Amino acid sequence: MQVEFYERGCKFFFKKHRRQQDNMEAIIRAAIAREVATGMTKVKLATRKKIAGQTVYEFRLNLGKLGSARLAFAADQDHATVYFISSHLQKATFSHEFDQVVAGMGRR
Repeated sequence: MQVEFYERGCKFFFKKHRRQQDNMEAIIRAAIAREVATGMTKVKLATRKKIAGQTVYEFRLNLGKLGSARLAFAADQDHATVYFISSHLQKATFSHEFDQVVAGMGRR
């Protein structure tokens, strides 16, 4: 599965954990591929609005020594886009930050 990272929403998180970025990207790719393959049982809606015509989901992911993170993504069978990654696990805080990141994007 091909996974892209939306720069505006992922840059801050990756900059904060620069040394572990490659490892984190691999963990995220594997987790998204696993979720898509198993019917996305751990995910919830990140927002009711669609981005680029796709539904955006979110879930919490354990990143090993870095702790947990929450990420928002859209996926189909062979492609996924990670729109936002945050170390803030509380849903209200995460949703507020996510809305700021995607403000101005092609919401429909």
